[in-house]
Amino acid sequence: MKPQETSVRARLIIIKNNKLLTQFRQKDNYYHYIGGHLEYGETLLEACLREIKEECGGGVEFKFKKILYIRDFIWPQENEHSLELFILGDINKFEELEKLPDPQHSDGSVWLTWLDINNLPDNLYPNALSANLIKDFKNGFPNQGEYVGKM
Repeated sequence: MKPQETSVRARLIIIKNNKLLTQFRQKDNYYHYIGGHLEYGETLLEACLREIKEECGGGVEFKFKKILYIRDFIWPQENEHSLELFILGDINKFEELEKLPDPQHSDGSVWLTWLDINNLPDNLYPNALSANLIKDFKNGFPNQGEYVGKM
């Protein structure tokens, strides 16, 4: 098997009214942070702006605040190795995003939803990040660029 190159993913942490914006995947019954792979030649900010528009629709404005966490995502059985950057940001929409279907899944099995930041479910992946996120949220996100390793 030919080794794959490592890719970079931008994962967006958007919190409004004590709610965290996530995507829910009905078929596999789990939540995950919105975002995706950086494309060749794309800056991190450009990737965040593109991913927000792809997942939240037109008219969404994104404000980049800071990189909170850096993690290694290594899944050998799928021959995948990514470096994930968890970016704290803000957007100008809230209620209208609830249950917004992901246009890349025409069967309606993936949609946006807001989760209570103080009561994150065990099926939010990576679930090991939830305790850090809650603690840092309560402290006003004092740090940036924390390397959390492989989770």
